[in-house]
Order: sequence, then C-alpha cells, then structure tokens
Amino acid sequence: MDWTEVYTVDQTVLPATGYAVSDSEALNAAPTIQGLLADSKGVEEVRKSLESITRTEFDRTRLEEVLNSESESEAWRVGEALAEYHLTSQCFCFFPWPSGRDLKNPGTSSGGVDLIGFEIRESGETALALAEVKTSKQEKSPPDLMQGRHGMKGQLEGLRSGDNRKLWAIKYLSMHAQGKAWFQTFQKSMVRYFADPTDIRLYGTLVRTVSPNVADLRARARSLAMDCPSNTKITLAAIYVTPQGMDVLAGAQVTWETSP
Repeated sequence: MDWTEVYTVDQTVLPATGYAVSDSEALNAAPTIQGLLADSKGVEEVRKSLESITRTEFDRTRLEEVLNSESESEAWRVGEALAEYHLTSQCFCFFPWPSGRDLKNPGTSSGGVDLIGFEIRESGETALALAEVKTSKQEKSPPDLMQGRHGMKGQLEGLRSGDNRKLWAIKYLSMHAQGKAWFQTFQKSMVRYFADPTDIRLYGTLVRTVSPNVADLRARARSLAMDCPSNTKITLAAIYVTPQGMDVLAGAQVTWETSP
C-alpha cells in the first residue's frame, strides 16, 4: 500500500496523519477489502470443514447458499474493512477474529470496540491493539461523529482511561483465542497487559468521502495526548476516498445511514 500522505498534525506527541486514496488505488485494494467484507478466509474454513457431509450436488448448492448470502454494503462496514487493511499493512496490526462473524444481522453494528487484536513488531514485541473506526460523508470538519461520548474522541478517551469496554474487549478476545493458531500471540499480549494495564496500543481511524482537512484530526490528537499514560500509544489516521472509490472498494453501491 502506498497511499499519498496529505498532512500530519504537528506540535503533538501523538501521531496523526491524513491519507488520500485515488480511485486507481481503491481499485488495487478492492479485492482485499471485499475479502474482508465477505470474510473469505472464514468462509473457506467452513467450506472445508463441511466437505465430508456435502455428498451430493444438492448439498453443495445449499451450503454455498448459506456461505455466500449477501448483505448490503453499509458504509460503516466498508470503512472498518478499509481501516483494518490500513492498520495491518502499515501499523504491524493483526486482527484475528473478524467482528462481522458476531453479527446476527449484517446490516447492524455489534457495538463495543470495532477492531480487537494485536500489534506485533518485527522484533516479536506484542501488545494488545484496540481500534475505533468512524465513516462519514458529512461536509464539516471534523464531522459530528468525532465528538461526544459515543464519538471517536470519547471512545478513545475511555479506552485510554481503562473503562469497561477495554475489559470487555480483552474478555471477547480471550473467548475466541482458545484452540486457535494465534493463542500464543494472545498469551504474549496478556503477559504485557497484566504487568501494566496501560501498556496497550490504541488506534482511531476516520474514513471520509470529502477533501482532506487537517481539522479532522488536529483537536482530537492534542486532547488525546494530554494526560495520556506513557505506555499507552495512540495513533490517529484519516483516510480520504472519493464516493466512487468507496463503491469500488465495496464492489457495489455503498449504502449510507442518516448519521454523519
């Protein structure tokens, strides 16, 4: 991934960067984004696990109907997939359990922390990583969903301060880690967390379909840097995509909610 860096927020110890994604770059990223939206890896795992009982063409057809059931391309889901793509390719992150697997209705959000996983450095250093994602087409900068208790600022402040959502996220991850190939990675992150509960990595990613504007991140970066524990690392990013680019990433026309 080689997106264009359009701004950085200066005069703060908290990294905050804006990136612009051209339509051609969106086209290149589309197969990966669509794979995340469809949870292609999970679908293939289920397909293989049921091969032994799909003995007829009728069985296989019914299985494919279940595995390939389509959902609407909600903007927030495309934004989360784009954020995951960015964080895994640029920030050493690994999110092992797609949140979409826990949605009973793919058109609704599960609540809680958006992306839960690990930051794994090349040295092998592993830490708990929690990411909040907001997707907006609102013209104003910053958009409304960056502010307030349930906006990105409030959510990251809560995680920084150790609210119950962080504890819920750890419990959620621990429930899914049992018996998985990444269980040792989970253990390493927990050794670090138990030694110092502030030693975590927090990410805030804003996905927008308007022109880049440093005001989207500037105030958030400065406020989050204040009174931040020294071992808590927070990184903000704004990713700017054209409306056409969003549709390309989703492989369909994106559906927007009434909220920003």
